[in-house]
Amino acid sequence: MAVTTEAQPKQASSFQRWLDFLGIPVAVLVFVALYLVPTPSGLSSQGQTALAVFMTALVLWVSQAIPTYATSLLAMVLLVLTGAWTESNVLGVFGQDVIWLMVCAFVLTSAMTKANLARRIALAMVVSFGTRARWALLSMIVLNGFLAFLVPSTTARAALMLPIVLILADVYGAVPGKSNFGASMMIQELQSNNIYTSGILTATACNIMAVGFIRELGKQQVFYTDWLFAAFPIAAITMIIAWILGLLFLKPEHDTPKGQGLQILRDQLKAMGQLTANEWKAAFIFTLTVFLWVSDRWHTAMWGFPISTAVAAIIAATLCFLPGIGLLSWKETKIPWDLMIFSCGAYAAGLALENSGGAKWLMDWIFIETNIKSMSFFGAYVLVILVSMFSHFVFTSKTVRTAIVIPIVIALAKSMGISPISLALSAAFTMTWTITLPPHCKPNLIFYGTGYFSIPQQLLYGIAVCLVGAALLILAGPTWFVFLGIVK
Repeated sequence: MAVTTEAQPKQASSFQRWLDFLGIPVAVLVFVALYLVPTPSGLSSQGQTALAVFMTALVLWVSQAIPTYATSLLAMVLLVLTGAWTESNVLGVFGQDVIWLMVCAFVLTSAMTKANLARRIALAMVVSFGTRARWALLSMIVLNGFLAFLVPSTTARAALMLPIVLILADVYGAVPGKSNFGASMMIQELQSNNIYTSGILTATACNIMAVGFIRELGKQQVFYTDWLFAAFPIAAITMIIAWILGLLFLKPEHDTPKGQGLQILRDQLKAMGQLTANEWKAAFIFTLTVFLWVSDRWHTAMWGFPISTAVAAIIAATLCFLPGIGLLSWKETKIPWDLMIFSCGAYAAGLALENSGGAKWLMDWIFIETNIKSMSFFGAYVLVILVSMFSHFVFTSKTVRTAIVIPIVIALAKSMGISPISLALSAAFTMTWTITLPPHCKPNLIFYGTGYFSIPQQLLYGIAVCLVGAALLILAGPTWFVFLGIVK
């Protein structure tokens, strides 16, 4: 049985071609207009310049007329040349703990991938729970939640799961484009991949970036456990509801496996043999890292000094490379430096806009125009959740969306006299819910490339699940989040 593990390339839509064509000239016009217009009342010249750079980068990030990392480099250059932020501040962004946490998270991902530990766990779950269609679907959802802790990369998890779910689809006789079981499983795979990512601080770079903004702009600390206890239950409950919706509206054609497909997975698991030395090493490093992340708020009481999330990740990366203990060489480490550069530029643009007063002025202007300041906290909270959740229709990158939305939400909270964490952290929980259309993220494209589901199926199913998630987040605001001390 031949199994394709790569998504089929998609032709750019006519809308995207127009964005490619108009992106650069519109960005130039935006920069010139905002830079040369007389400085509005209440806005400093530095704030005006920072706003011009930020909005120019925004146009280029959204249109993707040039690569996002190139836009970030351009933004950094413009910030320095226009005097919007000093050179030392712009270049110093690469020293932020947020960037180092991202780098080390990808080192850990490379180690887990090389060791094959995550694949072993995935195969064990499938052969144990794949004897009934409904339980096979649920086991894949549970497995994704588990892998979100092990593999802090949505794309890496999608690549890991794809060959397994393709074989499982064959086990149940699923035909691409004609099978409810295949459509349901593939859509649930991309949903659980993205939604579980929202529940774990270190599961993707944009979560880490959001926490960095809250700390730098909101002056409030978010611990690993703060994020985990607040967001993971929302993610888990949402995926159980998504599983039920799939059983109702995409009812599997067969409840039992067909042919010998399940035996293939059993044979693959058996062929892996006993745990290898690298798997034991990876398990030890990962367990130690998770322990340091989960216990971060008690470190001082335990041994007299704190170990931050970033330092814990650096410890893990160090162990991965040490002779005897580690299992990686530098050449085997896959770090997406384009993402690192993008993050630096996005972080610099956001911090410059905030430090110059441009973000506050912009939000104040919006407040005056919309009269949003007259809203109650709960009204503002609901609006922020809904706007943040469905803002992914505009963006094709969750990191870009985080860089744009979270600083604005923090400025909104400050202007309303609300604790920034109350609005910004809840908004940050929605940043990875990019589940409605294939171009919104790489895992979507990977699973769409299997041909098992259509765009309308993903869109309708995705909107329904996003509404469920938004409702749960809104309900959690005055209840669970208040209990945890996030909403104050």
